[in-house]
Amino acid sequence: MKNNKKLSFVERIVLAILEDSKRGTLNSNQVHRKIPIDTDIGKDQIFSALLSLTQKKRIVQPSKGHFQYISPETEELFKVISTYSGDKLLKNESGEIIRAPKEWLRNFLPDDFVLVSYRTKGKRKEVIDITLKQRTPKLILGELDIFNGNAFLLTEEPGYPDIKLQDSLTDDLDGLKASVEIVEFKIKQRHPVGKLIEILGKPGDHNTEMHAIVAEFGFKTQFPKSVIDEAASFPEKPSQKEIIVRKDFRNKTTFTIDPEDAKDFDDALSIEIDKNSNRILIGVHIADVDHYVKTESELDKEAFQRATSVYLVDRTIPMLPERLSNDLCSLKPNVDRLCFSVEFELNIETYQIENFWIGKGIIHSNKRFSYEEAQDCINDDSLNYHHDLILLNKIAKNYENARFQNGALKFESKEIRFKLDEHLLPTQVYEKQRLDTHKLIETFMLLANQTVAKYVFNLKKPTPAFIYRSHDEPPMDKLLEFAKFCKLIGYPIHIDNENLLRKSFNELATRTKGKPEEEIIQQMSIRTMAKAIYTGVKTSHFGLAFQFYTHFTSPIRRYPDLLAHRILFRLLLDQKSGYSEDEIEIIAQHSSNMEQKAADAERASIKYKLAELLKNHEGEIHDAKITGITEWGIYANLIDFHAEGMIRISEIKFDQFYFVDDKRIVIGKRTKRKFQLGDIITVRIKRAIPSKRSIDLTLLKD
Repeated sequence: MKNNKKLSFVERIVLAILEDSKRGTLNSNQVHRKIPIDTDIGKDQIFSALLSLTQKKRIVQPSKGHFQYISPETEELFKVISTYSGDKLLKNESGEIIRAPKEWLRNFLPDDFVLVSYRTKGKRKEVIDITLKQRTPKLILGELDIFNGNAFLLTEEPGYPDIKLQDSLTDDLDGLKASVEIVEFKIKQRHPVGKLIEILGKPGDHNTEMHAIVAEFGFKTQFPKSVIDEAASFPEKPSQKEIIVRKDFRNKTTFTIDPEDAKDFDDALSIEIDKNSNRILIGVHIADVDHYVKTESELDKEAFQRATSVYLVDRTIPMLPERLSNDLCSLKPNVDRLCFSVEFELNIETYQIENFWIGKGIIHSNKRFSYEEAQDCINDDSLNYHHDLILLNKIAKNYENARFQNGALKFESKEIRFKLDEHLLPTQVYEKQRLDTHKLIETFMLLANQTVAKYVFNLKKPTPAFIYRSHDEPPMDKLLEFAKFCKLIGYPIHIDNENLLRKSFNELATRTKGKPEEEIIQQMSIRTMAKAIYTGVKTSHFGLAFQFYTHFTSPIRRYPDLLAHRILFRLLLDQKSGYSEDEIEIIAQHSSNMEQKAADAERASIKYKLAELLKNHEGEIHDAKITGITEWGIYANLIDFHAEGMIRISEIKFDQFYFVDDKRIVIGKRTKRKFQLGDIITVRIKRAIPSKRSIDLTLLKD
């Protein structure tokens, strides 16, 4: 650590000269020449100061008579991460990755937060000391190994050693998949000590592996009995007393449009043409979950903890019990359902919003459409509701175009779906087709969310506490890296200000449309973006180019939407919101964290199914597109399967390749062959391991 002994005047001058030296080391005469002529400091004083500074460990003497400045120690928080091969690295908040000696990291685990002391030498950080700051509690998955009364968990995750269990387990559990929580990992301990949390089943079994994903990310599949009982206590139909205090939309043409396999319908659209006033009335009706889920009820507490529904490849883990999510709060056709509505009054010619109404209502949906059925109805004028859907689609396109003209980003992430057989094994993977009906629903939901956020913000002063959906501008370090990448592949972008940045992103989408680099540009663009989060502070939404935005339209599956409903209704009744800004921020942060976990769980289930599918294609040769390059491997997306695998650089046979960090490329030492992001390469599917959700590829020479 830094020596804090007080420095003399001469020592401070000498230290400053050495710190400023571009040559690295200086001798006594060179230091003396850098001192101003009118300063009365002799060579003997300088040499004495150099020796004193060396003794105080502020400088070093690499060779006799030559002295070098030692950068002072810096302390910074880092997160321990693991490479695919299990090597541990350190990553700070800005994304910078540094190395430390392996033995120093042996007793730290991936996701641990550590305080790192280091000195900077040029561009390199020299680690001096590492101290555990926070161990991140995590369920570890693996297979049980039971021998002579001792039980171990043979871990699957890179960077984790095998875990010795404190539990006494019987031999019949040997080889089963389980989840374990680490309770102790002291310095010089060879193995962490853990306690058994759950036996998941036989490795490789579909239900075992999907259950493992649920456990890994901390979600529960079962509801407590008190929550189930509370959900079961509600009457089947709304009371007359409740109906008469609501706006009645039951005589209006109303329908839902959702995925084919959806069971919860939390939004509906109604449409009516008022010929007397030349107005179009469009209602966005959202399930009134708040009517059933009251503050501090058992349902509310459970919904808050879950914060979101989780959508895996073959199952949904709902935020609310089925009695609500699939029944009372689901806007099913041909039954009365309570809703919270935003009704827009549009000019019949310009489609401009001239007025709107927000409040609680009741609807009676006429039709439940899938996206595909609604699209067929738009395309076929002989079908019922054709004219209604045509008009809604025209209005939606009008607002979609306006959104893009205002700078909303056009990039869209790719969604993949599976066809599963009767045993839930994947037989095919395909990209989800984005129809006009998807965009139609999206546009009206965006319009409702934006309208509610703006209404609450401007309702009264001081502005009421509320929950918003925020999306910041891209972090500058990621943006600079992305701009550099775009320039390298011939698509320079402007990042001087927000307007130019938006324009550049959208021009990229246009310029690369249909070209081989389109997908990699889209992926890189999305990775460059900041994450959208929930917050109690009103900030703009960069991606949508909205100044006001909240989540209001999915209270069945998102707790922040339920909170928005709850606060909005109280404000409409001219009551206080019932929540402080601090309380909202706690809910917002928890919801953002759970949303990220749900997204990670969904990706894990997709990776599992892709590995399961590709298990039947091992040894086949396919084209792939490079999507990522690190010092240990090349990541490539198999074009025929929408699946990402990894090529270990150390295993490439036809040349020895090395990684060039600043250019994000690998180059062959002998052939000088270069690989970079977006390149199409030929690979062999070497191995697919569903239990590890991993796919290994072999790079072929031609």
